[in-house]
Amino acid sequence: MDSLETALKQAAATKPAELMRNVCLVAHVDHGKTSFADSLVSANAVISSRMAGKLRYMDSREDEQTRGITMKSSGISLLCEPLLINLIDSPGHVDFSGEVTSALILSDIALLLVDVIEGICSQTEALIRQVIRNGQVMILVLNKIDRLRVELKMSSSEAYNHMALLIQGINSCISQVLGGIVLEEDTWEDIEEAEARLHFDPAKGNVIFSSALHSYAFGCEDFATIAAEKMNVEKSVLIPAMFGDFWIDSTGSIRDGAAAKNKATLFERIVLEPLWKLHDLGLVENDLTKLSDAAKKLGFTLKSRRANEAFDELMRTWLPLPRASFRAVARAPNVRTTFNAQNRLDHLTGNRKDHPLRPFILQCDPESMTIVFVVKLLQTEDKSLTSRRAICRILSGTLRKGDILFVLQQQVSNKPASTTIERISILRGRDSIPTDMVTSGMVCAIDAEILLQNTTLCDQPDCPSLKIGSQTGEALVRVSISTQQLDDMDDLREKLKLLALLDTSLKVMELENGELAMVTAGEVHLQKCIKDLNDLGLVDLDVSEPIVPFMETVIEDPNLAAPQIAEQETECRIREALHIKLRVAPLGDVVVEFLDKNSALISAIRRGEAEQTETDEFQKKLTAVCVENLPTLKGSYWYRKPKELIETMIERIWAFGPERARSNILFNNVQSYDRDLVWRKTEFGVRRYDQALVGGFELLCNSGPLCNEIMHGVAVIVEEWTVDEEDGAIGGQMMSAMKATCSAAAKKTALRLVAAMYKCTVTTASQALGKVHAVLSQRKSKVLSEDINEATNLFEVISLMPVVESFSFCDQLRKFTSGMASAQLQFAHWQVIDEDPYWTPSTLEEIEEFGLKGDSPNHARGYMDAVRRRKGLPTEDLIVESAEKQRNLKKNK
Repeated sequence: MDSLETALKQAAATKPAELMRNVCLVAHVDHGKTSFADSLVSANAVISSRMAGKLRYMDSREDEQTRGITMKSSGISLLCEPLLINLIDSPGHVDFSGEVTSALILSDIALLLVDVIEGICSQTEALIRQVIRNGQVMILVLNKIDRLRVELKMSSSEAYNHMALLIQGINSCISQVLGGIVLEEDTWEDIEEAEARLHFDPAKGNVIFSSALHSYAFGCEDFATIAAEKMNVEKSVLIPAMFGDFWIDSTGSIRDGAAAKNKATLFERIVLEPLWKLHDLGLVENDLTKLSDAAKKLGFTLKSRRANEAFDELMRTWLPLPRASFRAVARAPNVRTTFNAQNRLDHLTGNRKDHPLRPFILQCDPESMTIVFVVKLLQTEDKSLTSRRAICRILSGTLRKGDILFVLQQQVSNKPASTTIERISILRGRDSIPTDMVTSGMVCAIDAEILLQNTTLCDQPDCPSLKIGSQTGEALVRVSISTQQLDDMDDLREKLKLLALLDTSLKVMELENGELAMVTAGEVHLQKCIKDLNDLGLVDLDVSEPIVPFMETVIEDPNLAAPQIAEQETECRIREALHIKLRVAPLGDVVVEFLDKNSALISAIRRGEAEQTETDEFQKKLTAVCVENLPTLKGSYWYRKPKELIETMIERIWAFGPERARSNILFNNVQSYDRDLVWRKTEFGVRRYDQALVGGFELLCNSGPLCNEIMHGVAVIVEEWTVDEEDGAIGGQMMSAMKATCSAAAKKTALRLVAAMYKCTVTTASQALGKVHAVLSQRKSKVLSEDINEATNLFEVISLMPVVESFSFCDQLRKFTSGMASAQLQFAHWQVIDEDPYWTPSTLEEIEEFGLKGDSPNHARGYMDAVRRRKGLPTEDLIVESAEKQRNLKKNK
């Protein structure tokens, strides 16, 4: 082991870029990433090859081993002469998508594992989209192929057709992703060329067939080498025909049209038939004698005395998984050539073509400027914030222990902060190896004082930082957390700060009433965070019931006529000192979606940090979107408004919404007030009390009229505003007057709640299908589709479920279906609940159908009242109903 550590240290310090690869394993949950990683790790004798696929070495946390799922990214450096491979294992559960993003940023090659039976799942599609956007190279691994024979009893012909259809489906998914990217970004490059480069084809060597549990894997060329000798055919001729509609005739000639002539394809004859025979002997019939005879024909002597163990021994010796995987990785781009792909470098520099660090990253020269990109913070032994450890990638130069590097900012500053590299470690899964020097291209861990996620360290101070947008799961589930002993609250506050640094998907807040709150990506993520706090020494914690946020919005009402819309104007007068007249109107789905997409730029505009060219481009696009969509909102102020008016309104935008409510706009329609435009960086040209009015608008955005939740997609149009600037008392009343006027105006429109929705994918056996629908209907889910997977004969039910209804859903589903159904919950979108919270029967037909009180359940009213009760706001609940029927019960003694 000492010699291996020494060799690793030497390789990390001197290995040229051409012989280094950074690889990550990505897949849907339970598709076999960590078991696959075991076999790769066993190549360096870190674990026994007999335990590969069973030990789950990269899952170092206790709860990861208990649950059987990966919760955090972990890395290991492997020496496979002549290559040095930095391998990153990532989680598959949707709650930990932030960890997957970190793994992808560190790596250049993505090994995409797909369970050959389950096929393409929701997370598989999301990963394909993310990898293509990042510009990385994908290698497809069809995992668990042993199940086709052992569990489904497929013949070689059925298995070949099944795998061919699966590869075709994945290629179709890639084409859809490429088409979507082209439409979104208006980059009409050659899609056919991109498809030819990205599509998977076993003959090209970018598809591996494997069984991680039995630690074997192969590509077409493994069997082509064996068959070429026996058939006297050139290997180069045989490989292109290995996976396709090709067969071999009696003369040894390769022909196409196997399906039409009812002939077995080359893949069936050369690969699957002998493979299935071995599976039958070792895993179905358990015939050790025949298996040993078959092994001798292949040139191997088996030592195991049980058939299943002998099968594993034979397969990992004959078709070792590391050999096939490392061969495919060796063909992929190295740490230098990966950046020759334009979009790969664009992703790293935030699409900035003139970034001063671009040429150094392209060269990846160990003698050049040192550039280190910090990706993910790790927990250190002292569990404090004084010294931080992080996984990083050396993009250029050589990093040595004791180096002093500058922490670069987006805007070049005169005095950037500097930090000293206190320790450098080579990643080894659960452990690490300290070293003194690492070369360009390496992925390693460093210890330093000033380290934050997504920061750039450089030995030159006068450069802007790299800009990579981190994709994390939507933080939706909030809990209040406190300790049973008040003395421990300060300790809890510090530990939560540390946890928020280590976990990018977690948000920590201190509320106005002094409560500490955690906002997590989902139920599993919440349980992981509580376990982390327990591990940090905080055991006696009081955790509240989970709280899910709602949003409030206004929608257009097609039943309103023009006079009724005109009456929506709301006025406020305070003595003679203040007069405000305004209205509230919806912005429509398309405009809101556009604003959400550009929320980062809107934040920069509010802070005055946005580039003028970006601002002008955004204004132009926003004007085009509004002109096209706002006049079509029937039943709103915007309906049939002329193009010129809307263009003027966009030009005269007063302010955008605050930090948490970006998709709201305050419009200046006061004819006598020409304030400076929000599109220009100025500090003057505004009337006194201007910011008080904006402050009132922001109060409305943060606290809507229904239940004090955030407003979403609302336009506030100020028609008149006069103020007596000499009246000193009016300044203190302005903000609350503006907020009250906006709330009153909003109540004249159609107010609705907006709920966060999960896309719920349930896989179930046919006999439990009815119970699955019963559970879904209890959770107020809307079923979108229901299909049967022909490979597994399992039904797949896709539905939309409100996040607020999702707690303990998976446990309830397993209980009702006796374990025959499993579910995957993934955040989908925010959706307007199409029920009026204040609806009561008014017409005779409604009274006849619903009764005088409207006794049918109003879900929106239920959600609203629940939030109001939690916040201590008044509700219209009746404490006593039918008082004349109440009576006192005698107390039995």
